[in-house]
Amino acid sequence: MDKYIRPLTIGHTNIVEELDCTVRALANSAGIVYSNAHTILKKHGRKDRKGCSNLVWHDAYTNTGLSLVGIYGTTKAAKHISKRLNIAAYKGITLGRILPTLNEGSYIVIITGHALAVVSGHVIDKGLNRSNSSVVAVYKHS
Repeated sequence: MDKYIRPLTIGHTNIVEELDCTVRALANSAGIVYSNAHTILKKHGRKDRKGCSNLVWHDAYTNTGLSLVGIYGTTKAAKHISKRLNIAAYKGITLGRILPTLNEGSYIVIITGHALAVVSGHVIDKGLNRSNSSVVAVYKHS
């Protein structure tokens, strides 16, 4: 397995925003414009040019119609969201191992400290992602 996963394309982005991976992941997986995704996350508590907590992205994604496929592993974020939702986490899995299972449909994959879109098995993101990154959660578009 390769050490890094190269994105198929960069997708929607905004050069004046920072720490906006949750916004880009929503825009790219849903096929909506960046500004609409930004508004959705802002409505749920994301501040401009700031990252957001797992509570913010979970509420934004589920209220936008995404379904939680699963929570994975024992990272701090996985434990926190698992406890908050009272849902047991699945065994930990890496990005490289979960990607082949996401070959149909549109997903948002949360890895430790980052969010990215996966559409028809292809990563859409600004840069390379380590294949051994721990997956925290996966959301799927209906």
